[in-house]
Amino acid sequence: MRLTSPALALLAGLLALLALAAPAGASRFQESTFQDDDLLVYGEPARVAETLDTLKALGVDRLRVSVFWKIVAPAFAEDTKPAGFDGGDPGAYPQGAWERYDRLAHEATARGLELNLNLTGPAPDWATGTPDRADLDETYEPSAAEFAAFTRAAGTRYSGTYSGPDGRTLPRIDYWSIWNEPNQAGWLTPQWVPDPRGKGMVEAAPRIYRELADEALLALRATGHGDDTILIGETAPKGLRVRGVARSMAPGRFIRRLFCLDDRGRTLKGTSAEVQGCPVSGAPADITAAHPSLLGASGWAHHPYELVAAPSRKPRTSGWYTIANLSDLQRLLRRSHARLGRNRAVPLYLTEFGYQTNPPDPLGVSQGKQAAYLAESEFRTYADPRVRTHSQFLLVDDEPLPGYPTTTTGAWGTTFQSGLRTLEGRAKPAFQAYQVPVFLPARSVRRGGRLRVWGLARAAAGRPLVEVLVRERGARRTRVARRVRGSGAGYVDTRIRVRRSGTVRLRWRHPDGRRRTSQAVPFTVRGR
Repeated sequence: MRLTSPALALLAGLLALLALAAPAGASRFQESTFQDDDLLVYGEPARVAETLDTLKALGVDRLRVSVFWKIVAPAFAEDTKPAGFDGGDPGAYPQGAWERYDRLAHEATARGLELNLNLTGPAPDWATGTPDRADLDETYEPSAAEFAAFTRAAGTRYSGTYSGPDGRTLPRIDYWSIWNEPNQAGWLTPQWVPDPRGKGMVEAAPRIYRELADEALLALRATGHGDDTILIGETAPKGLRVRGVARSMAPGRFIRRLFCLDDRGRTLKGTSAEVQGCPVSGAPADITAAHPSLLGASGWAHHPYELVAAPSRKPRTSGWYTIANLSDLQRLLRRSHARLGRNRAVPLYLTEFGYQTNPPDPLGVSQGKQAAYLAESEFRTYADPRVRTHSQFLLVDDEPLPGYPTTTTGAWGTTFQSGLRTLEGRAKPAFQAYQVPVFLPARSVRRGGRLRVWGLARAAAGRPLVEVLVRERGARRTRVARRVRGSGAGYVDTRIRVRRSGTVRLRWRHPDGRRRTSQAVPFTVRGR
């Protein structure tokens, strides 16, 4: 837009705000994050390139990528670390160990896609403790010192000054998260241990994770990433009510103990602090000095899965946090920070999310509901200015587990069918819904009233012109009810007048020149 004076610029800005009709406090920008490690980390080069092209066309901003400690470490199955191995030197790792991540960094950067490197287990056996159960070996008491070395290697390699084996300087990565779901026993154990005071079981995972996060944060700072986005948490949404070495912990309990707080939000003192690895004084200054990650991280990462329930249905268990009760999580985080001396809203990064579908999982929601629930979930986070990123987990469904009929739940028990495409590559309705989500906060309006329509032209560059299409009952054709300029992030939040019940869709022209249209959402017009 060409402007001839500051006054015209101001007027244009005001008109734009009015046209968007966004509610106070709504996000002006929220990153679209995407994750599919099977395709991007384990895929062959051609498949990686194809996937990146698809995600770029969908409008993805950032890729969350698991940097699995075990698959880059030498002698990962041995109990003893190789003699002379310096885990902090990226050049000391086996030849080709980092190749998949180097390739992905180059290919993503070439397409303008940003990365979030999630440094996580499983750990090599030589960097873990010795559990009573062999199946816990790669998650049991990972060494914070060895994890710090691994983090230094990653931070150095992706500092923007390090050359890969082909002589090219590797891209700088400026966005990191530490471990994956530390309150989930599949990723970190022990979750609980016998209380040395003889009082049953006491939480262990928060202490272990606090040590990992502290050391990783310091390692990233030491390798030139101190001003980067560095996230802690990456918490799973739920836990178990029973206690045990491999019994996952509710995120609410995990967060309180991580911040050295008791169940009432007071700082732990004495032996209660000691068993949690916290300063026995309970003084906030002592806690933050000993554990820099607690207030030093950029924000909290969380996975607000519900998987099968509507985004509006809050969990019934205290301390569980799904897409429906993020305000409860935010309140806990703010209070935890305030107790340690920093009273501020904590930015929330939703780095993993999705809905399980049936087919193929008999316990999932229908594919149509998946599409609708994803759009509603994104609207909910758009309406929350503290949420910085919203994520979709999986482009393509996981394969079933071997040994089970695919018509049974056993085939899908520990895998995800939350993809936008089926395992065979067929697009689900959610694929279209991800490209152009549309949501009606209220599907019923009185005659003469105005219907609020929210949506997103995800791949927009600049402020796209979006058409709001209405097909009213009995009408022979669809009409353009309104043309509205989206925000700089592609959001549309507007109101239209409707005469009779019908459906509404959004349509806009993608940078590739083709039109993209949302799914149709029904609405009802009531009498006065």
